[in-house]
Amino acid sequence: MRGVTERTPLTRRMDSPDYVEFASVLRNRRARLRQFQCCVCGILIVVFTMALVVSISYSMSHSNSTEPAIDNATSPGNVRSILRLGFAPGSTSHASFSSTSSATIEPVLVPGEDTSMKSLSRQEYTQGLQAGEQAMRERVFADKIAAQSPLPSPSPESRHRYAVNTCRNVSTLALAAVGEIAATRKIESMRSTRDEPSAINAFFDSGWVPRSVCERYSGRTCRIGKYRTIDGTCNRPRQWGSSMTPFRRVLPADYADGIESPRRARSGKELPSAREVSLKVHGPSPSSNPSFTVMLAVFGQFLDHDITATALSQGVNGSSIACCPPSKRHPECFPVQIGTGDPVHDLTGRKCMDFVRSAPAPQCKLGPREQLNQVSAFIDGSAIYGSDAATARDLREFTGGRLRMQLTSDNRTLLPPSRNPNDGCNRESERRRGRYCFAAGDARANENLHLTTMHLLWARQHNLVVGHLAAMNPTWSDEKLYQEARRIVGAQLQHITYREFLPIVLGDSKMNERDLKSLSSGYRKRTDDPDEPSNNPTIANHFAAAAFRFAHTLLPGLMRMTDVEKGMSSYMELHRMLFNPYILYSEDGVRRSVTSATNNYIQRYSTHVTSQLTSHLFEDPVGNSTVACGLDLVSLNIQRGRDHGLPGYIMWREYCGLGKAQSFDDLERYLDRQALQQISILYESVDDVDLYTGALAEMPESGSLVGPTFACLIIDQFVHLQKGDRYWYEFAEQPYAFTEDQLEELRKSSLAKLICDTSDGITHAQMEIMRSIGHDNPIISCEDIPGASFAPWREKRNSYATRSNNTEVL
Repeated sequence: MRGVTERTPLTRRMDSPDYVEFASVLRNRRARLRQFQCCVCGILIVVFTMALVVSISYSMSHSNSTEPAIDNATSPGNVRSILRLGFAPGSTSHASFSSTSSATIEPVLVPGEDTSMKSLSRQEYTQGLQAGEQAMRERVFADKIAAQSPLPSPSPESRHRYAVNTCRNVSTLALAAVGEIAATRKIESMRSTRDEPSAINAFFDSGWVPRSVCERYSGRTCRIGKYRTIDGTCNRPRQWGSSMTPFRRVLPADYADGIESPRRARSGKELPSAREVSLKVHGPSPSSNPSFTVMLAVFGQFLDHDITATALSQGVNGSSIACCPPSKRHPECFPVQIGTGDPVHDLTGRKCMDFVRSAPAPQCKLGPREQLNQVSAFIDGSAIYGSDAATARDLREFTGGRLRMQLTSDNRTLLPPSRNPNDGCNRESERRRGRYCFAAGDARANENLHLTTMHLLWARQHNLVVGHLAAMNPTWSDEKLYQEARRIVGAQLQHITYREFLPIVLGDSKMNERDLKSLSSGYRKRTDDPDEPSNNPTIANHFAAAAFRFAHTLLPGLMRMTDVEKGMSSYMELHRMLFNPYILYSEDGVRRSVTSATNNYIQRYSTHVTSQLTSHLFEDPVGNSTVACGLDLVSLNIQRGRDHGLPGYIMWREYCGLGKAQSFDDLERYLDRQALQQISILYESVDDVDLYTGALAEMPESGSLVGPTFACLIIDQFVHLQKGDRYWYEFAEQPYAFTEDQLEELRKSSLAKLICDTSDGITHAQMEIMRSIGHDNPIISCEDIPGASFAPWREKRNSYATRSNNTEVL
């Protein structure tokens, strides 16, 4: 009641002069207060807008590189800002870094999987994001710690890391994959406690992966032109076979924890040390297979580098991670343990062989760890031209369609120089002489002398083809000449692979069974849908990590080098040919390299590998040290298979229809007896035997160079590479197919003719240069070896102009 009484006088005296004056003063005060509030708000808005503009500008200016941001990180606490500003430019949801509760789930098509029936709850999604972000913070912090004690350089370890070169931008993708793996672990754990079905393969929109990566896996359309893309995109649906995508799995990964931990024994114990397996099963035992030349292994390595390049985990700014003491243990370390009594490393006191795991690949979904292929899967000459636009541009002359070369004082052409002082190859003593290692389409080109020579010959072949095309078509532009020559050279590489290389490795009967041999005329007919997952050309994980490494057992420890002018021969240890391409600067360097590859025989296929690769790998090739301190290639191969979670050998035998082995006794009829005896002693169970070791212990089948398991896995991959390649040279259905006249000329291509045309001083060769000289494969004049004519490429302008603007849509 009192309140009403207090208000009554005011209502009764509303017309009085005192009230009017008071009300006017009150209104003025309120107006000034509103003006002040508006002014403050305006200032705050301006300040906020300026801060936002500065933040966005900073983010934009750093969108192409994460390293500067990571470099400035000194603790896990500021990783959030690293991720937000520099980690994933163009990603689907940057908001997830600042507020996990604001992230959204938006389904897209994921490679080879049906995710439509799998969905995540909001709680699962949020906790998965939080687990992933925490894992990424910890990884960035670990990278900073590792950067304080890098690998010594030069050293066998640093040369090895360069030999398996990893692009610096892999770090961004790998960090996103670290988050996806942590999210997978968290969500699977949550579902396990609730006894719910697995969420593996469910789409996961983390916002950590650049949108362009996940879009690769979607059903986006591509314009299909006459020429391949440099990275293999727009060849098949969901970008199968393109560079920077995960390897393909045939059997589920066998990780110790089901997610990412390297494979262990079935009992849960550690597998025997890869070094111990190498010493006791793969020890050196000199042999010779006089049917085939070392050129078989050289071409095989060149082909391998054209279709596979496994990315390794790396530290800050692409630095190498050291994994043996005194370095602190990094999460990506998986070193090979060296036991006491080691015949090589006891001299140096080493107990650990450096090994870093392959980088994980982002998948835009939940799932176990996968690994990343940095090059296109297709046999497309990417080792010559590169697998990314920057490399391809750097290798071009941009005049007349030619690749860039350096001219020597005696008017020979060599690959352009690589002036990277940290590439494990360039040496100060050679730089002072103006001699450098070389740049090519693949960064591993300098790994050994024969491989470097092969790169040089194929680059020369491109320029040779360009010359022929330019002479017939003088109006063609630089771009047209480059692309047409690249298309022809890629077809020649395919033809030589299936006409000369694979029949030796697999045998004619298996080639005929799978209809893999190159045709003698006409076009290859498709019998099934190339867009079916069964024809996915993506390189299989087991092929890259084990099966196609079979050639390591073929290499002899000593190479005979012949000097024709002096009439003398000398021998060079294999390890001294690694990262030592300087002989090519000599006038007779190319000829000596080629003749050593064609005059030396390979070793027999077996478990035995030369000590040059198991004791001296990547030693200083010109050093005079008497203490062996190199790496062991066999140990690294075995360790890589475990790192990738490859199932054991008997699983692959069963996959290939070779029977199920339940004990070591079941393998007696198929494996070398001595090798099997050592294997049964080392491994706790037959289930535990590594694919690489078990398959190399198999006895080769009649007519085949390799054992039945590797033959099965190799032929399966090359079937996929043929059927799954839209641009396969024999297909009439490819965009702008080769004419029958052009195919007829391409089928005259041979490695012998290419070597004759592009080498220095080679005037005679055997027709099948991967096979040894014999009565059915005699040495003949290069002039008598058939070669392709380029007359069918003479342009008929009217007909071509009509077709030049046509494209197809994938």
